[in-house]
Amino acid sequence: EKINAVDLSPNGFYALTGSNDYVAYLWDTRTAQVIHRFNHPSRVTQVQLDPQGRFAFTADSQQQARVWDLQSGEMISNLQFTSRQQIFSAARFNTAGTLLLTGSPTRKIALWDIKTGKELQSWHVTPRKESRPQSAVVYDVAFHPDDKTIVSESSSGLAETWQIEYK
Repeated sequence: EKINAVDLSPNGFYALTGSNDYVAYLWDTRTAQVIHRFNHPSRVTQVQLDPQGRFAFTADSQQQARVWDLQSGEMISNLQFTSRQQIFSAARFNTAGTLLLTGSPTRKIALWDIKTGKELQSWHVTPRKESRPQSAVVYDVAFHPDDKTIVSESSSGLAETWQIEYK
């Protein structure tokens, strides 16, 4: 099946892939063996590994975006959103392993609680000038080391910073 997304662990020993067969696989790159299989109801379009090796994020093309425990392979949370279809174009875990940051093709950046799957805060990147409708794809998101600021990069050609202020 077609692979839609790949992420590698910092040490290169693990790879997470998402594909059209509705499955995200966690691979041991040294043995080429599958460690965990994360099933979805539609094609998997986004994957992200926690740099500390604790979690994986997988999202499909329809309604499910999940955080998984990499030790047990069990689901920790299913992100809770109300839109009928939610596509993610970027994802990143914070260093503490408590938050997930996502970006989308609809200008939206969202901050999520990993344990509950609840959205804590959101922002919208600046759209491209003179685009109709006003749009921009969030290409990447990152946490500043202080975990109080995030940075986004989008198709509008801008890198923007945002303050985390959820309660």
